[in-house]
Amino acid sequence: MYQLSSVADAKIETGNYAMYVGSVGATATAITINLGAGQVKSFKYDPVMFTSQAGNAPDPILGVARETCTVDIDLIEYDASAFSSLSNGMLASTTGGSVMTVGGQVTSISGVGMKLVNTRKLSTGSTQTTTYVINKAVMAGGYSISPKTDNDTDPITVYSFSMTCKPYATAQTIFTKTIA
Repeated sequence: MYQLSSVADAKIETGNYAMYVGSVGATATAITINLGAGQVKSFKYDPVMFTSQAGNAPDPILGVARETCTVDIDLIEYDASAFSSLSNGMLASTTGGSVMTVGGQVTSISGVGMKLVNTRKLSTGSTQTTTYVINKAVMAGGYSISPKTDNDTDPITVYSFSMTCKPYATAQTIFTKTIA
């Protein structure tokens, strides 16, 4: 027995996302640097609520004190130029992306714009695309790698990054999600 008689596949997202970076505040079409093969591990919107307390009365203020979101990604292709773009220059690379220099590159960062794109085929045969545009993201620390044994069934090294997404400009927009 089922509680619903049908499921609308246009409301179900399947698969993972292509990941791109670009300039802070850029439009979806302007965010074009492909980060390569990998996956979005998690996407978490995290509003922090006011915690005012009167002690002897109901909470005097209800609302949002601060908003961020966190995007955790894994990349399996080593591309120092993509890593440099993602980190907003914290990780520097040479032309061609084969050499990466870590440390002492920048003293302040402005962040990057990010775009996550998921395209899937619906049961009707049509295609549906979900696009997240994150206006401003900064690396939350560095990156980690997970080397594996040569005899592992999946021996590919994984590069893991965590991005903190922050409000941008006067609209205070952290991200937009569009389904088309």
